[in-house]
Amino acid sequence: MSVTLEAAPLSPTRTVGVRIWTVATAPAAAAVPYDEAYAVLDASERARLAGMRRVGDRMRYLAIHHAFRTLLGRRLGVPAEEVSFRRHCGKCREDGHGKPRPVGPDGRDLSASLSHSGAYALIALSDSPGVEVGVDIERVRPHMDWSAIPCVDGGRTTHGFEQWTRAEALVKAAGTGLSRTPPRYTGRVFGAWRAATVPHSAQEWYVRSVRCPDGYAASVASASADTRVSTAAWRS
Repeated sequence: MSVTLEAAPLSPTRTVGVRIWTVATAPAAAAVPYDEAYAVLDASERARLAGMRRVGDRMRYLAIHHAFRTLLGRRLGVPAEEVSFRRHCGKCREDGHGKPRPVGPDGRDLSASLSHSGAYALIALSDSPGVEVGVDIERVRPHMDWSAIPCVDGGRTTHGFEQWTRAEALVKAAGTGLSRTPPRYTGRVFGAWRAATVPHSAQEWYVRSVRCPDGYAASVASASADTRVSTAAWRS
């Protein structure tokens, strides 16, 4: 994902807000009783939890999804357990699979994204349901072999993880899933945002890095170049 960059003016559309929370999973797991966290999960989430063999994995999953559902419920104005999800695939344009979209009992929905790696998770919510958002975080690991990962051109370890998170954030926003053909930058720049194309998606997308804990790389993608990003630490 490397091209010569061309500065471009911001479009005149309304500025969209995206809020991103960083969840430190160990403190989050310690702050919420197991039964309380388990009670907000739906049947599919409980089934996935039951399939995890390690206690640490189960506690992280509970902490992350409790935080995710709590934030979704607050935005939708409903209890966390009343949030449901409908899926739509951006690649084949069919419902029933693909990117999950949070929905309240009244049918109101949100654009949201969740990612976790190592000891942290990121949760992103868009204040406009019509503007899709995607977020990704990865723990930086030394001696990473990038040869089998098409979205990374190589280079330094940190740079490789930055490229990886940008590609993942883009396909999460588009709802297409990562393929052998990676997203490509177009060369247009909108402030901190870089425009990109995503395979199987007809529209232009925008991606930028996100502040995250030391030893990690993170990125957010949006359907709008006029997106204002704010970050906060999750507090249960």
